[in-house]
Amino acid sequence: MNLKEKLIFIQENGYQAPPDTFQLTLEMLHNIGSLDAQLRDELIYTTLSRWIPNGSLTANELEQLLPVILDKNHLLFKLGETNTDSVFTRSFSMLVIPLLFTRHRESPFLSREQIHQIKEKVFYNVQKERDYRGYDEEKGWAHAIAHAADALEDLAQCPELDKNDLLTILDLVYEKMTITDRTYADGEDERMVKSIINVLNRKILSQTYIEQWIQSFGDVETNSEFLPAFKQKNNIKNFLKSLYFRVKFYKVDAVLCSTIEHTLYKVEKVYYS
Repeated sequence: MNLKEKLIFIQENGYQAPPDTFQLTLEMLHNIGSLDAQLRDELIYTTLSRWIPNGSLTANELEQLLPVILDKNHLLFKLGETNTDSVFTRSFSMLVIPLLFTRHRESPFLSREQIHQIKEKVFYNVQKERDYRGYDEEKGWAHAIAHAADALEDLAQCPELDKNDLLTILDLVYEKMTITDRTYADGEDERMVKSIINVLNRKILSQTYIEQWIQSFGDVETNSEFLPAFKQKNNIKNFLKSLYFRVKFYKVDAVLCSTIEHTLYKVEKVYYS
């Protein structure tokens, strides 16, 4: 059987791990950027999402997988390219990282050094990622920014990350939510907000700093060309609206809702005049 046939068989049998689970996992990682959306998303990722959290792979095996996931053939594969197929490898490698953290929270196996290694590679990926596609009609989900948001959400919870790391997360979110290349249309703003809520829950950054960070979305230097400026404005508005309702829902800090409101007014005065 080829990989797809093996995984369909495993799926049909309740994801029971076979004797060669580790070798099969390596084969899945080798094919994680497959252009076959069913193989990549419904079979490889879905199988990993069962096996990694539930203990089908040992802690030692997961530690062996970590450098593979983070290497130049996976998370950093052709980083910086736009509108090419390399995004699928980067994006779905990124999506494995939250699975590792889910397992780690249940049964810690990652060292402080490994968590910082993950942090550095994730931060670098987010900073350099330039492919902002969500769903591709032909090849399925790319979603690099949404998957990066999921990894940032988990990292923000880690006590190993300090104040400077949380500041970096805010900077990265700001950078990706103010792009001019594309208007996000596939829930990227909602996914990014999760990392911000986790940063706020750490209660390390001052309220003043958070307020200033929110207000900075109203001071973005506007592109001189209409369409890039229009895309950027929509990205900012969507992100701020998502942040507003999440802050309100979780009752994180009522003052922040007011700050978000005033920033929205500033971003799009025409609708509030």
